Amino acid sequence: MKVYLSSDIEGTCGLCSFPETDPGAPFSEYFREQMTKEVAAAATGAVNGGADEVFIKDTNFTGRGLIPGKLPAKTTLMRGNACDIYGMMSGINVRKFDCVMMTGYHSPAKDDANPLAHNAVRHIETLKINGEIAGEFALNAYTSGYFDIPIAFISGDKGICDMAAELIPGIVTVPVQEGFGGATVSVSPQKAVEMILEGSKKAVKDGYYKNCNVKMPQSFEIGVSYESRVEAYRNSFYPGVIQVAPKKIRFKSTNYLDVLRFIHFCING
Repeated sequence: MKVYLSSDIEGTCGLCSFPETDPGAPFSEYFREQMTKEVAAAATGAVNGGADEVFIKDTNFTGRGLIPGKLPAKTTLMRGNACDIYGMMSGINVRKFDCVMMTGYHSPAKDDANPLAHNAVRHIETLKINGEIAGEFALNAYTSGYFDIPIAFISGDKGICDMAAELIPGIVTVPVQEGFGGATVSVSPQKAVEMILEGSKKAVKDGYYKNCNVKMPQSFEIGVSYESRVEAYRNSFYPGVIQVAPKKIRFKSTNYLDVLRFIHFCING
């Protein structure tokens, strides 16, 4: 059994500000280590549950947040940015995986469940999929669904865990913190690691992940609201895009790969 693990940092236990994720800033090295501990726990749990290999995608900024030497033996690590359309799920297209797991995930922009709530990039005010507020989890969930791979596990803030459970009722969720204004209330770092270890094992053991399929919509309407009207105008020239307001554009497609291309050039680009 092969598991794909997408690891982010903003939902890491105890994190409460963007500077703490930036290399060289106070506490940044501590949270890089905690991120690595949580990823290692998820990978170890998956192996204990029967996985033969865990393919890890490091998604922290430049893709170099994890400390490779502290990851378990049965892992493969993808560092850096491939700059393909799959983003935080880069590598999911190169081999067959049985299920997906996610660690350190966070709520989308315009949500108060995490002081670090944001979308793929911080200059996006809102991102909507079929009229609903969405973010990195939703985009990545549909990427997994496109490849017909179940999402069995997620850890991060309570808000994103609740959103994940709504989209995928069978998913194992491990909320390690909750946001209140500019603050977070977290379980202890050690407790977070223990919960993730137990949850990830449950997610893969005895084929549990087979109940965690992503239901793909028949079509996708993506609405993006930018902080800058100039950026909205610039991206309105992407094929198929309609500018609906000075700072807002809309894109529709029945092919999710087209959505990923739009995200790649009009949000991540």
